[in-house]
Amino acid sequence: MSVVYVNNITVNIGEDFDQDFDLLESGGATIDLTNYKARCQLRKHVDSSSYISFNVGFPDRKNGKINLHIPGWATSNLKSGRHVYDVLVHKPNGDTEVVLEGSANVRAGISTSCAFSKPSSDQRTCIAIASWTGQSFDTMESQWTTFRNTYPNRPFYLIYPHANGFGTLADNTYYNNTRTPDNFLNETTVNVKPLI
Repeated sequence: MSVVYVNNITVNIGEDFDQDFDLLESGGATIDLTNYKARCQLRKHVDSSSYISFNVGFPDRKNGKINLHIPGWATSNLKSGRHVYDVLVHKPNGDTEVVLEGSANVRAGISTSCAFSKPSSDQRTCIAIASWTGQSFDTMESQWTTFRNTYPNRPFYLIYPHANGFGTLADNTYYNNTRTPDNFLNETTVNVKPLI
């Protein structure tokens, strides 16, 4: 994956930004993103110290699909004009690589001055403490599916209590211990906050 794709995007202030991308090899073959991690930031210019992070999801890792999302409450903090962004992936072998970049046209709309008294349900952050006592895997899978179908864009964090203290890096053992559904691994990344 040595090709950096350029894709210019438009972000409307006060609106959710949500877009899927297909990552392909230089010859056109799809890239299997299994065990990849990714991050994406939007800045006014390359040297800017302030930025907004995209929520990066993996709707279909096997077929190289990633999703970039910024909730409306975060885009409300942007100033209109040209910005830049890129997507940095961390490969399973430890290599990092920029795979997507471009400019972002940040546009102000008519209703951007309207403020909401509280974030919508999709804009709230969810923090879950792992607890599996007395629950079957099927029950937890069903609860997870219901949660993600009800709140598909909600940022969330899964906190796993551990004897070694706070900040322990997670591996697949922790996912197995918490009976985490496969969907969780497809929609999140290990050690890039959501599992602490």
